Amino acid sequence: MQEKLPCIVEILSIGNELLLGNTVNTNASWIATQVTTVGGSVSRITTVGDNLGEIGRAIKETLRRKPDVLITTGGVGPTFDDMTLKGVAKALGLRIKLSKTAVGMIQQHYEQRFRKRIIKLSKPRLKMAQIPAGSTPILNPVGTAPAVKLTLGSTQIFCLPGVPSEAKAIFLDTVSKVIRAKAGGNTFTEKWLRVSGVMESAIAPIIDQVMRQYPGVYIKSHPRGFETKGRSRIELHFSTFSKKPEKAEAIVRRAAEGISKELRGKGANVTPMS
Repeated sequence: MQEKLPCIVEILSIGNELLLGNTVNTNASWIATQVTTVGGSVSRITTVGDNLGEIGRAIKETLRRKPDVLITTGGVGPTFDDMTLKGVAKALGLRIKLSKTAVGMIQQHYEQRFRKRIIKLSKPRLKMAQIPAGSTPILNPVGTAPAVKLTLGSTQIFCLPGVPSEAKAIFLDTVSKVIRAKAGGNTFTEKWLRVSGVMESAIAPIIDQVMRQYPGVYIKSHPRGFETKGRSRIELHFSTFSKKPEKAEAIVRRAAEGISKELRGKGANVTPMS
């Protein structure tokens, strides 16, 4: 049932605040969910700090794996530690150049935000328009710094701002459409079950059995602790990719029904999750 995934995506999250634990990496989890929804598959999420060498090495390592799409978040702003675009340029052997199109986007943002003021494009502000040669700026509909798109071989690279509202807006406006097109009609189907009264070790062989019966369905167990009466709580996730959504939904449903029957025979309580 499981078909060859036509769009492999990697996410590179950049920022010292992520490594220090000061900021939860909500961008990566949100983008991964959206990629899956439009039929793509996230194969890896990497996090590095605001370090030019680390960014460059991470870019090179990712490109050696040749994903269809690489999405970076963070490090495209006006401050000294915003160095994602320099890292990308360094990794690809490109020079950084001022983009007149990006300057226009930044100017447009300030004119719309401060209608009664003249905002000078200072050096830090112009820094947001310094992008790798051969790349294309993408309008940021809710913020200042443009995103950047470039292509290397079969991989399309999108460098998004780290501000969640900006990353989300640009992803939905631009990146999601590219992934959906590359996915070629592939869709993701999933189902959840909540199980109590049986240990995960007892579920493991049943999962193996059902996955052999339905080789296109991936089943993952998630222990959630214990109920007040001491009964274990486990959530089971069933998923598959397919170009035939109705067939995918049917096979996932049958896999869930098969496990439910086996677990109830062992005295477990099984309920579907919305």
